[in-house]
Amino acid sequence: PVVPMQLEPDKRLSHKEVEQRRREKAKQYFDELRALLPFGSDSAKFDKNAILHHSIILLKQLMQELAQEEAASTVKPQPEQAGLADFRCCFDVSRQPMCFAGLDSRLSDANSAFCTLSGYSRMEVTGISLLNSTAPADSEMATQQWQLLLAPGSKQTSTSYRCRFVRKDGQQLMCNVDLNLILRQSKPHSFLVSVNPCL
Repeated sequence: PVVPMQLEPDKRLSHKEVEQRRREKAKQYFDELRALLPFGSDSAKFDKNAILHHSIILLKQLMQELAQEEAASTVKPQPEQAGLADFRCCFDVSRQPMCFAGLDSRLSDANSAFCTLSGYSRMEVTGISLLNSTAPADSEMATQQWQLLLAPGSKQTSTSYRCRFVRKDGQQLMCNVDLNLILRQSKPHSFLVSVNPCL
């Protein structure tokens, strides 16, 4: 005898059941979003539109904070105050005659060794032009060395030359001068200068 084929029960959900599950899933998502909002028990009063509104604001804030952190991480750290203090201490007590000069060669500071060499006090030395303190016979050559580091497009940041340095008392000393260009934000800012009397 022929056994009639038995049909399996229809496992497809009705439209009503699909909608019911979709609503339940949506409610679950909204409840999870509500729990993430930083409003505590007040968020229980929010409807769906309020939950979406505050969630968007929260996401924008998080994206802005991440962008700020990323930008801050790319900034080169500035020298620590302790490091600057250590350098200042070494600069002051060094037996090497050194000074800081502006781009116009005028001194902004000098250590004790430089003051002894030049014959000026630390107060007197401020504002003195190193190029003007160079003997006239060497002035043009010295000026060219300074301009070499300041030339547009120049990548050179240091140079050395020999010249006669004129002390406060008018005495001329043959010296080796080391120029080191100091950059700030990739632009020339000042010079660190070392002056060594020739033996």
